[in-house]
Amino acid sequence: MSAHYCPKCGQRTFTSQDNNCYQCSHCQFEVFRNVAAAVGGILVYQQHVLLVKRSKAPATGEWDLPGGFVNPDESAEQALRRECREETGVDPGESLQYLGAWPNQYPYKTLVYPTMDIFFAAELHNKPACEVDNSEVSGFSWRPLSDCAELKLAFPSAQQALSRYLSLSQ
Repeated sequence: MSAHYCPKCGQRTFTSQDNNCYQCSHCQFEVFRNVAAAVGGILVYQQHVLLVKRSKAPATGEWDLPGGFVNPDESAEQALRRECREETGVDPGESLQYLGAWPNQYPYKTLVYPTMDIFFAAELHNKPACEVDNSEVSGFSWRPLSDCAELKLAFPSAQQALSRYLSLSQ
């Protein structure tokens, strides 16, 4: 374990025994490295699920579910609606059904963020015209649910959510 600089006193005495609670042995300052909340959506229209192709790291070029991080003062449902609109132009509506939550790791530059990824499913009544946001996604696909059992997604948590959805919809 290496020591880091304490944000309070500046000494190189900031360490952690469990990679969660960091303490300074000089001034006793303590901080917790809590998980970040993220959301993902399984948006289904006539037995087809909407997938997005990631345009930036991590997992550039891989298929994923629409979603992203939850902002402060935002519910998971609000975050999912915002992320879906930003990434695809699709509004999943008010009928989001909680599917489950899985821990994940999100590598970003030199950090790895521990996340808790919260997933919802929504049945869409009309097939939306998707608009690609090239800053986050480079494409999208409506994949038949029958073809999704062997599909590899960008993150293990999304894979688990899709598997759960598929098992519930049989």
